[in-house]
Amino acid sequence: MKSWVTAFVVLLGVLATALGAVAVGRTHMLRKSGRTSLEGIKNCWTCHADRSHPAWSRPRPHHESPAALVVSLDGAHLYVALDDVDAVLDVDVAAKRVVRRVAVAGVPTGLALDAKGETLAVTCRGGDRVVLLDARTLAEKGAAPVGIGPVGVAFVPTAAGERVVTANTITNDVSILATDPLREVARLAAGREPFAVAAATGGRALVASRMAGLTRGDEVPAAELTVVNAATGRVERRVNLESAHLSEGIALAGGRAVVPVVRVRNLVPITGVAQGWVLSSGLALVDPATGESVQLPLDEANGYYADPSGIAIGGGRAFIAASGGDAVSVVDLARLDTWLAAASDDAKRDAIDDLQLSGEYVTARIPTGHNPRQVALSPDGGILFVAERLDDAILLVDTKTLRPMGRIALGDGGKSDPIRRGEIVFTRAATTFQSQFSCRSCHPDGHADGLTYDFDIDGLGKDILDNRSLQGLALTEPFKWNGANASLQIQCGPRFAKVLTRAAPFPKKDLDDLDAYIFSLPPTRTAHAQGAPLTEAQERGRRIFFATRLPDGREFPYAKRCSTCHRPPLFTDRLPADVGTRGPHDSTSSFDVPHLLGIAASAPYLHDGRAATLEEIWTVWNPKDTHGLTNHMSKIEMNELVEFLKTL
Repeated sequence: MKSWVTAFVVLLGVLATALGAVAVGRTHMLRKSGRTSLEGIKNCWTCHADRSHPAWSRPRPHHESPAALVVSLDGAHLYVALDDVDAVLDVDVAAKRVVRRVAVAGVPTGLALDAKGETLAVTCRGGDRVVLLDARTLAEKGAAPVGIGPVGVAFVPTAAGERVVTANTITNDVSILATDPLREVARLAAGREPFAVAAATGGRALVASRMAGLTRGDEVPAAELTVVNAATGRVERRVNLESAHLSEGIALAGGRAVVPVVRVRNLVPITGVAQGWVLSSGLALVDPATGESVQLPLDEANGYYADPSGIAIGGGRAFIAASGGDAVSVVDLARLDTWLAAASDDAKRDAIDDLQLSGEYVTARIPTGHNPRQVALSPDGGILFVAERLDDAILLVDTKTLRPMGRIALGDGGKSDPIRRGEIVFTRAATTFQSQFSCRSCHPDGHADGLTYDFDIDGLGKDILDNRSLQGLALTEPFKWNGANASLQIQCGPRFAKVLTRAAPFPKKDLDDLDAYIFSLPPTRTAHAQGAPLTEAQERGRRIFFATRLPDGREFPYAKRCSTCHRPPLFTDRLPADVGTRGPHDSTSSFDVPHLLGIAASAPYLHDGRAATLEEIWTVWNPKDTHGLTNHMSKIEMNELVEFLKTL
């Protein structure tokens, strides 16, 4: 009897200790999370897992991926920019081999050749500069800083002398440079993420922006074609390309600009995927002098050629690389003009929605390797060069027969690298219904397109959601705005196939590789000096972000502090939070706390994209101090907080 009582007392003690530990643990978790419930908190590791070394911070393999092509005036040499290994190549076309290689630091991404064929201009996307190389020797002739993230480049002859014009993707502007000596003489605002440049008559440059501008509510998005006078350093015209997105190439035909576009219908419920009605590929034809434009389809009724990118025009034809469709579309420009001449204004306006129309002018599809991003023609128009980016190769095509003439291997294609294999999955449209789009269609470079979408799984017209960037995503799970998916395997698996691709789900091996690729993407680079010493204003903003006391000396409520939900190093606690932003069509008031790395480049903001700027998060959408305590801030203090956030 005595032993039984002793055992019972010990059991009660153990039980009381356990219950006490649970109570203490619950109190600790609630206090440290600043929440009133334990929703989303699974265990101690939710908050205490080591998140200081995400996958994107580790070394990764690099590959001989062709980012840009340009052909010498005699057709004997092909120049290739390799952005992933910081190099520019000189390829002997007849021998199909590399004869010269030079290191060019800073992610060389764009190439252009001057009118004499003597000088190459190279944009360094990661180094924010332009480098001039001697086309014969590849020796450097000069270099100059430009805007941030330059990609497209062109030599433009003007009455004031030759100019180099670059499209700067991160600062959303255009740099104009004189060449003797090389120096920037003007910088002009462009559309959102200017990407491609073409020289036009009269000393003009035409600049195509890759992204549609910011929209609100039911506004129709539009990308911009910017007409720049390179001699005067002025913008002559801004042309809106309605519902255009992912505009990565531009060429001229008879004075008219031809721009490959993705026609995005983000305001249509995603049920439209089953009808081919959310994303389709097309060409925008623009008269730079008047701004008049018409968009025509490249796709067919039951066959799509996703993510049109580079374009080359010659011999009365346009060759457009479908980077997601692994093909090049061939357009007969005379047949296209014949249709345009006979079409009514209404027919032209509705042309982009007529998927039977492409048969009037698309005469062939040329199969390619993985992810053809850029194309170039030999001066006589006889050879088409295709950059098969994710195969580390250049495909040569006879333009008379449209048959392959051979392939120049630059590397091994990275088939043993799971990150490279995952990028192939990411850019491949074949895994979506009728190959309409790829992951890249909405996430160029793994970033976001800045648009909102209506996913019908939540009900039509409900839970309209802002597209989130995939850059810097490692270790920030769970995913989706409602935090419903604990991993990318869940996010991109069968549920993703049911909701979005409307096709068979990714195989397990492809999901593993896709994980590796997405988690390798570092946070978005922005126009602000990330990692640099803070300015005085940014330092004051940092103190506001990490403040523990209000200006009057009272303790800042723990749950209302910025750093409670957005704790370093990833600036997220990975938990759901109700910040008072539930809208009339939302099914929940609790949303996943996003990380803030690269937040300056992720507009619009909040779960439904209602805030066009960081300031609007608090000046417009926080009237009752439900998203932190900000209503006491002066305009200067708010500006300083925002300036600090932009450095993350």
